[in-house]
Amino acid sequence: VGVPCVLGAGGMEKVIEIELDGDEKQLMNESISHVKDLVETVKTTFPDLA
Repeated sequence: VGVPCVLGAGGMEKVIEIELDGDEKQLMNESISHVKDLVETVKTTFPDLA
């Protein structure tokens, strides 16, 4: 999972911190888990794409 940042001519200049409350952190973690599961499903279903 990436983080938002400011890009300049020389690359990344600054990371933008976003504060999440407890519920938002839980939802983010659930989303991350779902994405990881999906990636694993794609790897096993379509090994040539991995």
